[in-house]
Amino acid sequence: MADSQKVKSHVNLFSSGGNDKYLVVSCGLVGTNVDSKPIKCEYANINSSGVLLSSFGLTQLSLSDDQSTVNVGPGNRWSNIYDYLEPNGLTVVGGRLGHVGVPGYILGGGVSYFSNEYGWASANVASVTVVLADGAVTQVTPENEYSDLFWALRGGSSSFALVTNFELKTIKAPKVMVGMASYGSDVAEKFIDAIHSFTVDGSKDPKAATIPMAEYIPALGTASYSAILFYNGENESPAALESFLGSDLNATTSTFSSRSMSDWSKELDPALSLLKGSKQRFYVLNIHASNKQAISIVHDTFMEVAREDLPVGVLVAALAFPAVTEKFITASTVNGGDPQSLDVDGAPYIWVEESITSVATVSDDDVDAFYEKANGQIVKNLEAAGIELAKFIYLNDANPSQDVFSTIPPENLERLKSIRSKYDQDRIFTDLMPGGFKVA
Repeated sequence: MADSQKVKSHVNLFSSGGNDKYLVVSCGLVGTNVDSKPIKCEYANINSSGVLLSSFGLTQLSLSDDQSTVNVGPGNRWSNIYDYLEPNGLTVVGGRLGHVGVPGYILGGGVSYFSNEYGWASANVASVTVVLADGAVTQVTPENEYSDLFWALRGGSSSFALVTNFELKTIKAPKVMVGMASYGSDVAEKFIDAIHSFTVDGSKDPKAATIPMAEYIPALGTASYSAILFYNGENESPAALESFLGSDLNATTSTFSSRSMSDWSKELDPALSLLKGSKQRFYVLNIHASNKQAISIVHDTFMEVAREDLPVGVLVAALAFPAVTEKFITASTVNGGDPQSLDVDGAPYIWVEESITSVATVSDDDVDAFYEKANGQIVKNLEAAGIELAKFIYLNDANPSQDVFSTIPPENLERLKSIRSKYDQDRIFTDLMPGGFKVA
């Protein structure tokens, strides 16, 4: 069947989600949803063979009668969910930034401040309502006849179905301790010590989480160091965060305090408006955190190459060092596990997120050339020290050049392909909905 015929024959599968809700379909095609209501169709510049879907109208939010789950439409951002749940003293295992979208985050696994306690965000999904390639609208759970599809949606990305609703498990957490601590510029060695100390010892308390950040700003010619600190509770000085709150790494400023996740989103997200008009591009490395030398090599090499070879127009070159603990991995095995099947024997890990923020005129090719040089040198320096990178690459932080699906167990990749063939024989969501990481 030709691509154009596939699109026309499958366009009526996109459910409106309600009387005043709809998904936008590009390519000028017109169809009807499962209730025979018209689908709004618009042209959009995606490519000649695909359809562009927008879930902006699917913003439903509803709490179950017993408040154990919340139904969430894919058009929401996490700030909407945190705001909705706050009056009930509830939250969910969701995005660390409120402006992050919901569906891509969950379908990629989803790392949260709560993940060291509850695992992947996808491990805390009770059900997913999807539209299949044949037009059927189906609720998918870990127990029903679609349990294989539920498994695939927990990190398999967008090759399987269209999501119209997530049913998420709620957490009783009216207040958490969260905030940003800044440490200045001449603290690299102490900062690396703090990362190692927290990851090996502090993160054994599953209620604690950190996002330590080292940022090189070309305009200043120097690096600066900070960390977002989190604790699920109201302890102002949790022992788990001593390496970042204590006197060894003395914070110059700190906003670490008690607040709701809704309040934290309102505090942090406005600062992101400063990035409007800029571009960001990412790359991720996975290291075994028990080896402090590995942390040092990644940090020192990245900063050295950044000082010498950043493209003109880069505003910030940054490293983040979040810990992925044994508890994170074991908590994620609920409901049949997930395609990543992380190796608990290698924990704790640090998934080093490299990010480049630049003016819009900087090309992706130039940024990727920097990443290729920096990471090539990092790998070379690690190998010289007898240190191997851990294999798994987290999809939601990866660069397009990184082959994320090759880093999951081979049997899981074959299972994903089999599930895709079962529910989407014509590869509608793989070939006709471009973008993102697809099961090859």
